[in-house]
Amino acid sequence: MKRLLATATAAIVLLGSAPTIAKQDKNPPILVDAGNLTAQWAQDVSQDLDRELMKIRPAPREILPNGLVQIRFEVADGHPVNVRVHRQSGDRWLDRQAVRSVERLNNMSDIPYTADNTRTVQANIITARDEDAFRDLHDELIAVEEARMASSGPDRTVIALNPGSRRAG
Repeated sequence: MKRLLATATAAIVLLGSAPTIAKQDKNPPILVDAGNLTAQWAQDVSQDLDRELMKIRPAPREILPNGLVQIRFEVADGHPVNVRVHRQSGDRWLDRQAVRSVERLNNMSDIPYTADNTRTVQANIITARDEDAFRDLHDELIAVEEARMASSGPDRTVIALNPGSRRAG
């Protein structure tokens, strides 16, 4: 019996923000790296999202579909707002479950200050029934994220989440 592989994965947070130095009189400089703070924030939220994604249960006699869905949102008062599907998976059920998982996130801290004042977050979620399907979808995600990062538009500064993976079955 094949094990069902359900994986949520994403690109690494790449913000290109340079560290800033704050000096106070004769004290040594304090290094503040917004990129590291944002990366830690993304890791924490990714873990929370992973817990929510693990709650997805297909209806009896159905299987979790192979798919890659991208959900975008902003954070206000510790909650996701303006949650929307940025890239559809091709399966409406999976898209709805991904949106619901993001909407269930709560008590998030504010996004740390970033040099470009980024506020949009993107959750890249992959579900796959086997290793081959996962590899194909993961390769597709890498290509999509590389193109996003190479762009000069606002998509380049989106904060990407990196939920983990799980096996079910």
